[in-house]
Amino acid sequence: MRHIDGHVNERSDCVPGFPSERLERYLHRALTLPIRDTLIGALAHIERPGVASDLGCGPGKEVAELLRRGWRVEAVDAYEHMVQAARAAAIQVVGEQETSARLCCVHTPIARWAAPAHSLDLVHAGFSLPFVAAQDFAHVWKNIVAALKPGAIFAGQLFGHNDSFLSQSPAGSMNAHTHAQVMEVLVNFQVISMAEEERDGVVGIPGNEQAKHWHVFHIIARRAT
Repeated sequence: MRHIDGHVNERSDCVPGFPSERLERYLHRALTLPIRDTLIGALAHIERPGVASDLGCGPGKEVAELLRRGWRVEAVDAYEHMVQAARAAAIQVVGEQETSARLCCVHTPIARWAAPAHSLDLVHAGFSLPFVAAQDFAHVWKNIVAALKPGAIFAGQLFGHNDSFLSQSPAGSMNAHTHAQVMEVLVNFQVISMAEEERDGVVGIPGNEQAKHWHVFHIIARRAT
């Protein structure tokens, strides 16, 4: 992993599908929720800690959990204050020395991210890949597949076409998939679990809530050996 003990600061732009007001609602709610089920489920299928990348790490709860379990982690986010928050969350859980030794913070959009071939035991992308521009998704997914070791695991979400964020975002700024298309994306994987969820809900917390229709595929899959 590159610069595992450092902070890589690359040029980053606002994510068009995830503007600041959407980010703030997400943050307020995310901080009230437990560690994502997809990550916990993925870890149950991994025998020992290895090297992970958290793409779109947000405030860093999952980053801190991975470090707590002994992993070396690359935390990637397009927003610098999210990278800073992830580092702070890590320090709170494992201390500054362990954070410096086992966490690499990378401030860059996912579309510009890449890791060496077969270098990762786990890629976690919690609700982040849908905000990759449609034209960039194939490139990003190719990079994820290439970075995973044979037998390594991907855990994360893709959106279906009925998710309300799609119609509320600039054309082409997000990507979405049908069930059949998700299976095509996972052609090089053994699917451990995949659940399609479609429901009405909210983003944010009381006082800063917004109605939201969710259409999400929750995925845990192992790269073919």
